[in-house]
Amino acid sequence: MKSSMKIIVISLVVLMFSMSLCYGAESDENVRVRIRTPRQHNEQAELDGSDNITIFDNSNTIPSQLFQLTSELSILMDSYYDKNYSFLEKNNSNNASIGPYHIRLKGKKYDTFDDTISEINNLKQNLESKFYPYYNGAEYEIYIGAYIDESSADNMYSVLNKSGLDGEVVNGNKKNIVVYNNENDIIFMYNNNSDIYFTSNNSDLSCNMIKIDNKPYRGMIAFNIINDSTLISINRVDIESYLYGVVPCESSASWPIEALKAQTLTARTYALAKLSPNAYYGYDLEDNTYDQVYGGYLSEYAATNKAVDETHGEVIYYDERLIDAVFHSTSGGSTENSENVWNDALPYLRGVEDEYSNISPITEWKETYSKEYLINRLKLYGNNVNDLYSIKITEVSENDRVLECIFSTDIGEIIYTKDKVRSVLGLKSLWFNIENNNSNNGNFYLINGNDSSNENNEVPSRGGVIDSITDKEVTVSEILKDKYIISSSKTSKSTQDSLTFISSTGVSIQNNNTSNSSEYCFNGRGWGHGVGMSQYGAKQMATEGFTYEEIIKHYYTGVNIK
Repeated sequence: MKSSMKIIVISLVVLMFSMSLCYGAESDENVRVRIRTPRQHNEQAELDGSDNITIFDNSNTIPSQLFQLTSELSILMDSYYDKNYSFLEKNNSNNASIGPYHIRLKGKKYDTFDDTISEINNLKQNLESKFYPYYNGAEYEIYIGAYIDESSADNMYSVLNKSGLDGEVVNGNKKNIVVYNNENDIIFMYNNNSDIYFTSNNSDLSCNMIKIDNKPYRGMIAFNIINDSTLISINRVDIESYLYGVVPCESSASWPIEALKAQTLTARTYALAKLSPNAYYGYDLEDNTYDQVYGGYLSEYAATNKAVDETHGEVIYYDERLIDAVFHSTSGGSTENSENVWNDALPYLRGVEDEYSNISPITEWKETYSKEYLINRLKLYGNNVNDLYSIKITEVSENDRVLECIFSTDIGEIIYTKDKVRSVLGLKSLWFNIENNNSNNGNFYLINGNDSSNENNEVPSRGGVIDSITDKEVTVSEILKDKYIISSSKTSKSTQDSLTFISSTGVSIQNNNTSNSSEYCFNGRGWGHGVGMSQYGAKQMATEGFTYEEIIKHYYTGVNIK
């Protein structure tokens, strides 16, 4: 809550809001984005407008203006708070100063906010109680107070009843949204099921814009209580204005314009395909990597706005339907088929060769994790493990990404597949192999052991040595089945799961089955799921002169742009 300061007079007359709404000025399509940042609290938020804040009811196709309030408001979930407006889960600490119990006056209901305020002003002539309008989504009622328990509300009701007012005590805990002014007085409350939005006219930008927790967003802001515990904020904005805040967060504004246009088309197509008018929580997208990173007005740049404007309305289709235009940072050299990462085999999400992506600074990477860290990762995903014996890659796609991984633990084998492997391990991509720290010292030679007559598993003759000097990248499945490793300390037969070899760069141990390791080293390529457009690949293609249409059609098979 804001500290008390000189009161700002609230105009209670409904003014003509002549400014065309920003969400409708650019496009007929609107998106609703859950704003997770910069939200600092799950129970309250601050709103600031350039001018008075206008409240709309969005329950119909075209939002209808209800009334205007002061330019600074605090929004709270109806619940328990201490004297500093800090949220209290329950009133069990005797610290609550504000609560969810209210008195609802029985009798007349009102069609407009103005009519309600007029009646409140009449009541105030005889009573000093703090009345305020309550909106149930269709009409207004008059409420009083925010009491911490039913008995406190009953006491106040007795006073009112003696003055000839009839009412009842209601408990709105986590059912209503309460609006305070900067004098910390309730000036409006509405039912969580109401479709209420807040916005303000920014005359400098000729657009509607409002700040939430001091960060500006085009369009409107709404609130919704979900899971009976959390007050979420939702930005309703036209699709083109939304893209102004997405493209610079997903690509650098300094990149070539054709790359930025390609990013714009993927982002626009992805967003429009995600529209869900009857979404349970009231929003279509999140503002993070779960969907697309969206930074609002402060993230905008002239170059990325230009990319949006010059591709206005263009989207990507396959067979006359919007595609699921997923994208990622860096492919590592080839993209992946959708079914090898998730479940559905989509015809336009086919793996393609992608040498363009190799300009990325994270084309190659290496992560070393302790066994304890990996045990904790397994626990994080619901596995009650205390020891990890080995990690074994059992299946790899034709595009070199891990399809299945088996963790051998004290509670048995735990199997993860596809993108779940990346999540559990916390790796940048699925394109990786594993080394452990249990290497042998000495010189190593690769010996051919594919001899069925060698029943005693004896070391073959010197003539069976294989020339393993190579500059090529090799995989476990390509080398060393039924071959032997001879070192200065011991001789052992290799398996298809573990190999040691000599290359032009020296001795290297590659393991798909890492046993008894205290550390695990993951060598990989790329960043992200690897499906669809590579952002770094798009940058390089644009640098080499490809158009955004050519970039899109390289990464999405058989698509059209229109």
